[in-house]
Amino acid sequence: MKLSRVIPFVVLLLAVLTTGSPTADRRTRLLDTFQRHLIKPVVPQDFVPRNENTTGGRFRTRIDHFNPQNRDTFEFSYFSNDEFYRPGGPIFIFVGGNFAMTTYYIEHGLLYDTAARDGAWLFTNEHRYYGTSTPVQDYTTENLRFLKSEQALMDLIEWIDYLRNTIVGDPNAKVVLMGVGYGGALATWARQRFPNIIDGAWGAGATVLASFDFQEHAGDIGEMIRRYGGNECYNMIWVAFRTAQYLIDAGLDETVTGLLNTCEPIEPGNLLDVETLFYHLKLAIQDAMLAQRNTDKIRDVCEAMLNSTEDTALHDLASWLNNYYANLACNPFDFDANMEAAQVIQPGAPENAILGLRQTQYQACTEFGWFRTTDLDEQPFGDRVTMHFFLSACRALFGEWVTDAVIYEGVRLTNLHYGGQDPRSTNVLFTNGEYDPNRLVSITSYINPLSYAYVVPNEFLYSEIYSITEDDSQQLVDIKQSIQGYIGAWQGEGINPV
Repeated sequence: MKLSRVIPFVVLLLAVLTTGSPTADRRTRLLDTFQRHLIKPVVPQDFVPRNENTTGGRFRTRIDHFNPQNRDTFEFSYFSNDEFYRPGGPIFIFVGGNFAMTTYYIEHGLLYDTAARDGAWLFTNEHRYYGTSTPVQDYTTENLRFLKSEQALMDLIEWIDYLRNTIVGDPNAKVVLMGVGYGGALATWARQRFPNIIDGAWGAGATVLASFDFQEHAGDIGEMIRRYGGNECYNMIWVAFRTAQYLIDAGLDETVTGLLNTCEPIEPGNLLDVETLFYHLKLAIQDAMLAQRNTDKIRDVCEAMLNSTEDTALHDLASWLNNYYANLACNPFDFDANMEAAQVIQPGAPENAILGLRQTQYQACTEFGWFRTTDLDEQPFGDRVTMHFFLSACRALFGEWVTDAVIYEGVRLTNLHYGGQDPRSTNVLFTNGEYDPNRLVSITSYINPLSYAYVVPNEFLYSEIYSITEDDSQQLVDIKQSIQGYIGAWQGEGINPV
């Protein structure tokens, strides 16, 4: 199917949420919050696919690759762009992750530019269970049992074999993978598991280390606040969070919920509502400071908080929060409201087809963890967002069978199977932004044959995946050119980029 007249999928599906009712307004707010905090590549909002060389297809594969008695199959979507292909050229694949598929990165960006240089055929795939690539009728807990990274790797490898032999018509074509976040981890894991098929893999922000309690995330954000917002801002946030905790502990929770304008009061003794409130308070600050991926924004948010004329640090923070959420009648910070979006089981619902909320949460609860607690002492966000909150969320979404032991074992086995931050792979490249907290579960130092790891100075996440421009720093340009050098070396050009 040609894509020149496709309307962005997100716009179509989000339209169903704008009904104007209070319930819909609250649901839209929650979806917007979730969407901004899922780690995925940025696609310009006005992007509409226009490349006449880009076509779509579906590939049929088995639902369960590891059970020979189960012969059920499903189809996942993919896109192809042969704009630059020259016979004998390589295959470049932007590997799908935990987000709906886009053609942007086979029509723009550094991989696209490198394909023009190398005469490569570009492809991108959609990960099982995400977007429109669903292998089951609904996303009940039972039907999510085939959602595993190892199943996704087999989807990818069988599809590549099909591309080589049927679409490109060159069974010996070199194959280079690139992905971001979880998709970047899949790309490097595919090279690790199938070096006879994958010639090289580049993971940008590749989250290769599963983590039961990712408490370092809050610590890293705290350090950025201290560095760019100043000690006074860091201390003000620290005091505000502790003040709110002490008031709740003293039975004055109505004072806190009144200041923070929550939609629901905290039920007496309801630890989950308390944890959810602090989770969202941290999330609001994090979003305001980091969403634009500019350190000046951290300074601006801190100045807004510090310039408040309120009586206490908590009042200053509450004033800023209510201004930040000024378009809302109240703030939906209770536990039950926050579970609603990920309890939707219809594959075509925006929560799943666009945002992948239930699917991403299932993989977190069963394989990866990455739960961003405030257990670390050296951070300003209090100590009330614990593993109890995330474990309770897993149970609320998928059932009481999800215990801390289940989560811990899933994380342990993921790192055992893939090697965590020591994968011992060749022909792999890891890139991370200096200001991306997820670099702590990626790889920032790595030397193996035709392999390396770069940390991009003064950048947030994924800046290195876009085309070289005059706005790039010299350091960023050098790293982008090195990436292109590695991609060439993996194809046998015989040049070591380092």
